[in-house]
Amino acid sequence: MSTNYYARIIPSKERKKELHDAIEADDFPLIDKLKSEMYDPIQLGDDMEIVGGTVHLGKLSSGWKFLWNPNVFVIRQGHLEDSPTGRRHVPDPSIPKYFYPLTKQGLHDFIFRDDVIIIDEYGEKQNKEKFWKEALEWGQPDGWDSAGYEKEYKEYIYPVTGELTDLLRQEGYKFTSYSNSDFYSDGLRFAGFTDFS
Repeated sequence: MSTNYYARIIPSKERKKELHDAIEADDFPLIDKLKSEMYDPIQLGDDMEIVGGTVHLGKLSSGWKFLWNPNVFVIRQGHLEDSPTGRRHVPDPSIPKYFYPLTKQGLHDFIFRDDVIIIDEYGEKQNKEKFWKEALEWGQPDGWDSAGYEKEYKEYIYPVTGELTDLLRQEGYKFTSYSNSDFYSDGLRFAGFTDFS
């Protein structure tokens, strides 16, 4: 048994009016843009700011500690340099863009915003206090995490690697296991990736 949880950010009246006006004007490109900015899963926009109105918070799984989604985006950087064959792009170190701080306070502050509601993967609205308490207590103190699972089931372990994993390590987060599947921050278990269900 497992259940995913999402935060839905309710657009302001002004933003809703923008969308309403675009619908009234049959401005399909603007409708698509506004809908994406207000209701789609969060993503990096053209200006490298986070847009969207649906945030995957994490997953509750039987026998495991709650797994929070870090919602960190990798921003690739670079610059142009002159070379004998012309100008070329030279990559610079990537930087992280956090949707919320990876702390209890950071998550709490986001979840308890007035413009946020919590739903489960079935679309059922959740009581924020109950969700918060359950997420913090789920699987404590002896629920599974990747380190414990790997000790028990070594033959099923495959490492998660990639730009986000490397960036999180550079930020000082320490993965609990060979698989790089999760890490702890402020006592919370976070996934080493952002795309999971």
